[in-house]
Amino acid sequence: MAEMLTDLLQNIYNRIAQLGIAIQDLKKSLDGLNQNIEDKIANLTEKISDFSGEIDTTQTKHLDVLTEIGKGVTTEFIKLKEGLGLEAFNTLISSLESFSSLAGEVLNQDTVNLLLSEAIESVKLLKEPGLQEEEIDEASEE
Repeated sequence: MAEMLTDLLQNIYNRIAQLGIAIQDLKKSLDGLNQNIEDKIANLTEKISDFSGEIDTTQTKHLDVLTEIGKGVTTEFIKLKEGLGLEAFNTLISSLESFSSLAGEVLNQDTVNLLLSEAIESVKLLKEPGLQEEEIDEASEE
């Protein structure tokens, strides 16, 4: 019976040894898994940092490009405004408005009546050509 007990203890010891080896293999596997996870996290952190840097660079470049486009468009609008003579056109409109108000003052009813009466007098004088023609004929005969 002592031999059976020794065999039984030997089997238990072997099983415990196998269990210890399996636990060591499991620990190595878990250590490898942890290292793999740490590597992946470090890689992901590095990629996020690089991506953040790219976003900052891209954002700055886009703002710079938009600023340059805005400056160029403003310059082109100024050239277009000068090329079309809009300022001269505005000056012309202002002058015409001044002329219109001056004409409105000059062409009041009294002035119009005076001008019409002078025009009528001139027409009457022109209608009397008979007298003038007779005077011209007499002067040419002498």
